[in-house]
Amino acid sequence: MARLDLAIAHGQDAVTAGQNFEHVITAAGETYGRYIERVAWAEDRRSVALGGRGFEVVVSYDEKNVYAQGDVPFAVKLFESPIRLFVGRALAKKSRGG
Repeated sequence: MARLDLAIAHGQDAVTAGQNFEHVITAAGETYGRYIERVAWAEDRRSVALGGRGFEVVVSYDEKNVYAQGDVPFAVKLFESPIRLFVGRALAKKSRGG
């Protein structure tokens, strides 16, 4: 297992970031759904726990960043850069209205 600890600046005001957070999680589910077996939203919808075979990750956001923290197989750790790009693109599309 490897530790995943990402912080990605979202560049959005707090209201927009909150509106877009669920969109990004939905997009991740559509793209990586075969790997994501469990999705558990926090009551305030500011974080979500994602789990699957061999991984547990909590994704959350605040006024400045989106965070992904958890334990993942080492092979997933190798995809940290593409994960950053995916989240960045999803946020950019949503902030442009796409």
